[in-house]
Amino acid sequence: MAYISLVALFLTVTNLVPLSAIGFIPLIFCAWRFYGRSYPDFIMPLTGFTVLALLSTLLYNPQSLTEFEFYRRDGNFFISYAPIFAGCLYAHRWDLNKVLRTFFIFAVVINLPVYAYYIATNGLLSIFVNPNDSFGSYFIARNAAGGFFAMLFCLGVACYLQRRSTLILALLACNALMLFSTYSRGSLLGALAVLPYLYLGRKRWVLATLLAGLLVASFAIAIYHTDPTVDYMGYTFSIQNQDAKLANLNIRYEWLWPRALAYFMQSPLVGMGFGSFDDHIGTLASYFHLIAIPSDITVEHSDSHAHNSYLNILAEMGVVGLALMLTFYWKLVDWCKQGAAFAALADGGRNFAAYRFVEIGSVCLLVMSATEHRLVTPSNVLILSLVVSLLLAARPLRAAAPTFDPRVARKAKVANERPAQHVVPSR
Repeated sequence: MAYISLVALFLTVTNLVPLSAIGFIPLIFCAWRFYGRSYPDFIMPLTGFTVLALLSTLLYNPQSLTEFEFYRRDGNFFISYAPIFAGCLYAHRWDLNKVLRTFFIFAVVINLPVYAYYIATNGLLSIFVNPNDSFGSYFIARNAAGGFFAMLFCLGVACYLQRRSTLILALLACNALMLFSTYSRGSLLGALAVLPYLYLGRKRWVLATLLAGLLVASFAIAIYHTDPTVDYMGYTFSIQNQDAKLANLNIRYEWLWPRALAYFMQSPLVGMGFGSFDDHIGTLASYFHLIAIPSDITVEHSDSHAHNSYLNILAEMGVVGLALMLTFYWKLVDWCKQGAAFAALADGGRNFAAYRFVEIGSVCLLVMSATEHRLVTPSNVLILSLVVSLLLAARPLRAAAPTFDPRVARKAKVANERPAQHVVPSR
């Protein structure tokens, strides 16, 4: 089963052939292994969000669960996060430092020929003349490519922190150029946010301040652009600006974000229904201005999302859904910090790069999600969830060796332990 996750990880370099979604397969064959085990703290809020999404879909539009387009577009949360649950069901004894280092080299090298062709055809700065001439690599959408390269950048940084290497540094530079050429500004912002997070010492207050700032900014912009004379439940927005990038900003700030805010205000507790944002809702029955039950629905499985994951989740799943998702990432980052600390101080550096990648990759993903549809998109999330899956399944090389059990909720901070010497290799 571990090889399924490994193959899926290497196939995240493209969404043209969606085989990277096969990371859920252990759930089919080994589901019975869930019982009688312990799990890290972040599994609980993720399970809660999953149950809420299922119940919301069953109440809103149960037929969606049988439709392929639902999982491809509105319900891609299930595809993106299923590998995390799958990681609770199988086991391996690989050194994930080597696995991820190999994957990073593979992912950059396989993109070098298509990027060289892109540069030869368009030039490095052509995106400033024609934004449509951006680099898409093996992805259908430019934002998907940008998100993937941003996450890959985080992986390269984690590999470099684990083991300094001229090769990794050179590939990081190539990766950064590819990310730049996608002209995905949200992806660039997410990758850049990782650097001050690392510089400030990866403190919890930094992450808390970052999340608070993103949420406040999202609400402020949505409120500022809300027009009280517009019916956001039924009005169709038309783009006036001919500049593609400015038109994208206009449709987000002037239509998509205010529409998400309007959905949220109608049903702030649990939202309108999972996958409802791009649908036409004819009538609403409101209960105490906390929950609204939609009816006369025309379902559309499309790529029309709020392009702000926080507002999109609030619109579809309310405060409860967003609280569960943010709690999941809050606990996931803490789990990774403790895992990386144990690896550095007491486990010879084993799996250090994997823990560090998930930590800084989560920060990157949270930042990107303020301007893009990222928290549930497979092209962005799968690389992260598959590494989490492999970390959950990791077992020590020797049965008697001291280990950081990734499945067990910890009672003490391993960062406070002081072994005889620091054992992470610098070269």
